[in-house]
Amino acid sequence: MLSLLSQSNIPGMQSLVSQQADVVHDTLSRRLSNHKLACRRPGPMDARIYSLELAAIQLVELSYGVDVEVEADVSPDHFLVHIGLEGETQMWAGGKSHPLGTDALMVSNPGAPLRVQMTGECRHFAVRMPVSLCTDYLTRHLNVPLNRPLEFYAGREGSRELPVVWRGMMAHLCEQLRLAPTMMGHRRIQRHYGTLLAEILLGNYCNSYSEQIAIHGNDISPRHVRRARDIIHASKDDTISIADLAQRVGVSVRSLQNGFRQFLGVTPLEYVRRHRLEQLHRALMDEQSRSSVTELMLECGIVNFGRYAQYYRQQYGCLPSETLRRHHPSH
Repeated sequence: MLSLLSQSNIPGMQSLVSQQADVVHDTLSRRLSNHKLACRRPGPMDARIYSLELAAIQLVELSYGVDVEVEADVSPDHFLVHIGLEGETQMWAGGKSHPLGTDALMVSNPGAPLRVQMTGECRHFAVRMPVSLCTDYLTRHLNVPLNRPLEFYAGREGSRELPVVWRGMMAHLCEQLRLAPTMMGHRRIQRHYGTLLAEILLGNYCNSYSEQIAIHGNDISPRHVRRARDIIHASKDDTISIADLAQRVGVSVRSLQNGFRQFLGVTPLEYVRRHRLEQLHRALMDEQSRSSVTELMLECGIVNFGRYAQYYRQQYGCLPSETLRRHHPSH
């Protein structure tokens, strides 16, 4: 049974064991976000909360000891990163359900509603990260310009290794804080850890800047990958052939596919799809646009409307028409 904060005896860690729902609610509102807390079954609460602040990051391990339902409004200034330690937590975000077991990770976006159901056997670990930590990494380290909100797409882990690595990083942090509290108390060291967490999250959990991160964050990619990427960006052909693309950059199909997987983390076809979806998403949110969904799809090189509408819903949690209505009520 993995424990992170609860078994670490870290100097400065705050702990709470309580049967009083109002005390538990007040503590978690301060540590994570404002929320409503309701017990789903009668019985005494046996809540255990362990929390620690690392620079501007808040680490919280929690269990309620009773079945509960939480409705939260995530702070507009923070992301919440969730992993399961024991049991299965049920979470809803973006209108979809996301079970959170011990092999999963989920990110809640700032200002977004979040619903959580936990049984009395569940243990949950949450990290509250400032939005500025992630956006500073984008602008200062990757030179990615910010032209829209940073948003993570729930359930879109870019790598199966991410929950393992994230859980391992939390265990490493807790152990270092326990063994070397003075050294780890230095703000510069804590900031470096914060930057590393931002890099791990941004590079491996699908978000509204994934395409730019792939472009700006992989300058070491070989010439044929960079050239293929430029051709994809310049093309409006939805049926672009990977064989033709490989021929144009002078490598075999296998070399092109291996290069994309190694340096961009996706296949060429997945990269084309993601690029088209990013273009469409930006176009749908453009307040100056007066075009229909079909017209915007065509402008982005999309001709298979039904298929891409489903791709869009998988990535953004809604249909293109819903995004357009939210940003253009007259449509």
